[in-house]
Amino acid sequence: MTNATAARLVGVDELGATNVTEVDTPLGKLAVGVVDGVPFAVSNRCRHLFASLGKGKVAEGCLECPWHGARYDVRTGAMVLGPQGAFKPLAGAVQKTTGAKNLKTYPVELRDGAIWLVS
Repeated sequence: MTNATAARLVGVDELGATNVTEVDTPLGKLAVGVVDGVPFAVSNRCRHLFASLGKGKVAEGCLECPWHGARYDVRTGAMVLGPQGAFKPLAGAVQKTTGAKNLKTYPVELRDGAIWLVS
C-alpha cells in the first residue's frame, strides 16, 4: 500500500532487541514497533500508571509495559493482561477500569526498511 500522505517514524533496524521505541510525532509521543513482522503505532502511555510503552518490549505478540508487565494487543489497543508483580492481585480490576479504555492505534506501514505513519 502506498499512500499520498506519509511520515517516516523509525527504521526497523533502530528498534533493537525490544522491537519498540518511543517516537515524537506531531500527534504526540507514540510507541512504535513491530510484532511478528507487522508494524504498529499506538498511544505511548500505559493505562495502569502511565509508563512510557515505547520503553517497554514486544513479548508473546503483545506490547509489554516496562513497569508492571501489563500487555496490549497492538492491533486493537486492548489491554490483554493486567499489571503483574506486586500489582497482579489488582490486574482484573485494572483491566475493568482504566485498562478498559484501549490505546489509540495509528495506521502504519513498512516501507524501505522503516515504519511510516500513513493517512
